Amino acid sequence: MAERIGALVEELVGRRIAVGENFFEAGLTSLTLVRLHETITGRLGVDLPATALFTYPNLGALAAFLSEPAEPSPREPVRGGRPGGSRREVRARLRRDRGTPR
Repeated sequence: MAERIGALVEELVGRRIAVGENFFEAGLTSLTLVRLHETITGRLGVDLPATALFTYPNLGALAAFLSEPAEPSPREPVRGGRPGGSRREVRARLRRDRGTPR
């Protein structure tokens, strides 16, 4: 994925940048990152928030972010849940703590 994004960067700015090189330190501007965002979402068909290019500021970090699965696979158990339990459990605990009847 980093190679594909790197090719898009090269197309936009006319030169390659290193995988770990910060976009801004490589000379890219905010406007270039917005254009890169449009290119990535359009050509690669990726759902990507524009802020991701600022949060993941180099090719390696951005590629790793894009390679992460969006949702757990059906075979993978979903761990956790709501902090503190379900709404019903939280309400019951609040009532109990306040001494409010059901």
